[in-house]
Amino acid sequence: MLEAYRTPDRLRARIAFHERYAGKGEDFHRWLFSLVSERVEPAADARVLEVGSGTGRLWTMNAERVPPGWRITLTDASEGMTAAVSGAAADAGLAVSVTRADVQQLPFDPDAFDLAFANHMLYHVPDLPRGIAELRRVVRSGGWLVAATNGEAHLAAVRDLVAPLADVATLHGVEPLSFTLENGAAALGGAFGEVEVVRMDDTLEVADAEVLLAYLRSMVYLPDEPGPEVIRCVSEFEESVRRRLADGPLSVRRSTGFFLAR
Repeated sequence: MLEAYRTPDRLRARIAFHERYAGKGEDFHRWLFSLVSERVEPAADARVLEVGSGTGRLWTMNAERVPPGWRITLTDASEGMTAAVSGAAADAGLAVSVTRADVQQLPFDPDAFDLAFANHMLYHVPDLPRGIAELRRVVRSGGWLVAATNGEAHLAAVRDLVAPLADVATLHGVEPLSFTLENGAAALGGAFGEVEVVRMDDTLEVADAEVLLAYLRSMVYLPDEPGPEVIRCVSEFEESVRRRLADGPLSVRRSTGFFLAR
C-alpha cells in the first residue's frame, strides 16, 4: 500500500480529479473543517494531531481559518509525504510540527491532544484495532477524534472502469476497504463511547478523459519491465476510456464523510 504514497504524485492526481469534479458543493476539506469547528468547538490553544496527513490538504485549504493558537502536529508514515507537508504548511504560513510516525505506534504521551484527525487513512492500517487504540491513548478524555472515510459505493464506476487491467497490472484502490462509513462506527465503538457519522453523498459528472485517465493511472502498477502485450493492453484500455467519454460524461457516485468520536 505505501508504494502508492511514497511520493505525492499519485495522491495529487486523485486530488486533482476531485477538485475538477467536486461539483458546485464546497470542497470536502473545507466542509469537514467547518462542521468540526462548529460541533467540537476546539479551544483557541487546542493541541491538534493529524495522522496520515499526506500533502496537508486539510490545512492548506483552511489556512485562514486555523486559530493562531492551535498547536498542530502532523504525522505520516511516508518520508516523502512528511517532506511535502512541511513545505506546503510553510507556504501557507502555518506553524506546525511534522513527524514521521506510524499510527500503530505513535511517539506521543497519553492524553497529549485535544483533537485528532485521521482522514482517509484508517483503511490502510494493517492492524486497525491497534491504530484506533493508539488514537484513543493520545486523545485526552473528552477530546475528539475525526476519522474521514468512504462508503462502499464510493467511485464504483471508476473501479469498474479500471478492473480489466487486473489481468496485466496490480491495481490499487479496488479492494474492499476495512474501514468504511458502513462499518466504521462499530470499529471505533470499542475505544470511543460516543460515535456519530456525517455523510457527503453526491454525483460527479466526469467529462475530461485526460483527468480521468490520470486518476486511473494512479491506481495502476505495471511490471518493472512491461512486455509488448502489457503495453498493448494498456494502450487499448486508455483508448477505450477516451471513446467512452466522447459519448458523454461518466456519472460517478461519491460517497464519503467522517466520524466524530469521543
